[in-house]
Amino acid sequence: MFMMPYVSRITRGSFPLGVILIVLSCAIVFFGFQAGDEKRYERMDEYYASSVLPGVELPAYEAYLRKQGETAALTQLERMRRSRAMFAALHRMQADDTFMGQLRAGRIITETHPQFEDWQRARHQFDAMEQRLFTERFHFDTAHPSLLTAITHQFMHGDTGHIVGNMVVLMLVGPAVEALIGTLPFLVVFVLGGIGAAASHWLVTQGAPGGLVGASGAIAAVMGAFAVLLGTRRIPFFYFVFVYFDVIRAPALLALPIWLINEAVQFFWLGNSHVAYGAHFGGLIVGALLVLPLRKRALLRLPPEGEEAEAAPVRPGATLALQEARRLMTAQRFDEARRAYARAASQAQGEVSVLRECTNVVKLAPASAEYHATMTQVLRLRGQDTATQALVLESFRDYLKQAKPLPRILPDTALILIERFGQTRCLPELDRCARLLHASAPTYPGLAQTLAQVVHILRVAGDPLRAVELAKLKVG
Repeated sequence: MFMMPYVSRITRGSFPLGVILIVLSCAIVFFGFQAGDEKRYERMDEYYASSVLPGVELPAYEAYLRKQGETAALTQLERMRRSRAMFAALHRMQADDTFMGQLRAGRIITETHPQFEDWQRARHQFDAMEQRLFTERFHFDTAHPSLLTAITHQFMHGDTGHIVGNMVVLMLVGPAVEALIGTLPFLVVFVLGGIGAAASHWLVTQGAPGGLVGASGAIAAVMGAFAVLLGTRRIPFFYFVFVYFDVIRAPALLALPIWLINEAVQFFWLGNSHVAYGAHFGGLIVGALLVLPLRKRALLRLPPEGEEAEAAPVRPGATLALQEARRLMTAQRFDEARRAYARAASQAQGEVSVLRECTNVVKLAPASAEYHATMTQVLRLRGQDTATQALVLESFRDYLKQAKPLPRILPDTALILIERFGQTRCLPELDRCARLLHASAPTYPGLAQTLAQVVHILRVAGDPLRAVELAKLKVG
């Protein structure tokens, strides 16, 4: 489950300097300092594979594990070597701190080894290459935790999708928290929350070898702070469950247990994934605790509930239903606004600008009766002007993609669309409408004649493949 608040009107007039500084810092670190690490990793792997290291070190590591009685680790390593997963074996060996310490001290590969000098030279070169990796130096290493890396890991990311996703969430939640407590306290909450998230991750992993990068733990702290600061104030939340999404209004504090349960469930269900759910869980708790002393001052900065909902300007000619819908939307009363927009669509009398505004709102809840009713209003339009043509075409495409559970296009609506798309030569849409009509009403009077007309249009318009496939449909 994904659940995210948006409260842009509650904290108007404030400039999110802290959020911008964090976003810029993360971007500079990722696209600047970390940018060369991928090629450095490739060069390291190539060097290791071409050197004497794998032929000397991996057999020595097997012997070490056998001597220590580490049966499980030995079996895993042997399986890697048999499948020629050399780099997986290398990473497994590099993560064994005790072995690597003895290896570098010369107690594993000794001077009596026939390849000792070659191995020593290659190992020093490989270690020097590893030291040049920015990510390796500044990520949070659970086997060797430090305060420095508990801070630096917050500004590093694994890939482009990782940094984009984190920054989007930060920009959704961060400005409200910063506006309520101030820029400096906000930055303190972010950094200390990130440190707490790293500590939580370390406890969950019990110090096993591994790394942690990303701002998600610190951002979780900001989210925890958000829930506590706004408390019982009802705010809009966008939520997404599997394929269904909608907007609800709920007390902000309700989000905290939901987020915590979500992270805990995912940790026990997907514990072996690359996502640090333990860090997220810890970040939420630390952030919530950090802002408790600041909550009273933060509440003084909030306008009385409801005052943030100022009426939006109404264009001349707008119906009363449309005016009411805009007022409700501005007040962030989304369920009521959606119903009002559906009423406004039924009174729009073909006015494209009004219908477009209505569809933009009701499509946020693609399973709602209001969405299906509004789309029916749009798809049945008869106007031939360019604006109407464009609205109907866009709405038809969107409706087929978004409607939950399925589009509700009745036969008479399908016939109107077939006539429109046939005239405008929108051939893919024409073919789709014909198939929808056949699927939803196979015994509809005149179906055979309608399909024959569509087949003829497709052939004349130069789309014989669609025409042939459509002609194969049986009419009962």
